[in-house]
Amino acid sequence: MSAPWWIALVLVLFVLSMVAVVVARRIDRLHRQVLRSRRALEYALTARAQYAHDFAVSGALDIAGAVLLADAADTCLREGMLPIVDDGLDALLPVTPPESPGDRRSLESDLSRTLRLTVDEMDPEEKTGAGSLAERLERARLDVRMTRSFHNSHVDQIRRLRRNPLARLLHLAGNAPLPVTVDIDDE
Repeated sequence: MSAPWWIALVLVLFVLSMVAVVVARRIDRLHRQVLRSRRALEYALTARAQYAHDFAVSGALDIAGAVLLADAADTCLREGMLPIVDDGLDALLPVTPPESPGDRRSLESDLSRTLRLTVDEMDPEEKTGAGSLAERLERARLDVRMTRSFHNSHVDQIRRLRRNPLARLLHLAGNAPLPVTVDIDDE
């Protein structure tokens, strides 16, 4: 091989290695974004459950609605330490998964349904009587919707990037598990 071929080969290898470095950094950055958005979602879910509990005990609801809402909110607060998804991405060490990772998602969905049955069925005058509690609860519900949307968007981005042939060929994601979207009823 002559010198121009060697120079061309070195340039091609250099460009490919630079592209691989850029893709690997982007994968790493997206993994960190997924973890940050998951923490924000966990915080939003906890805040929603706390505000739902506060609203339930405020006296704005009838007895049956208050009991249902308080029970659903307390259950979510009690099980709040379980991971919302069990993909292993946020684990520091390999651990055995909890008994049933789907339970947390179903509990959060149950709280959403209970909120629809109790709070959303109230007259607007009754909600204004509850004052700032109703406003904080509505804001917390909106925060859950938005943070879940951001989290799922980040997960979709990383899945697309990890399907890139270069990322798969060079194993640029390393041993990081593939993130999972959070599918809950958050209306």
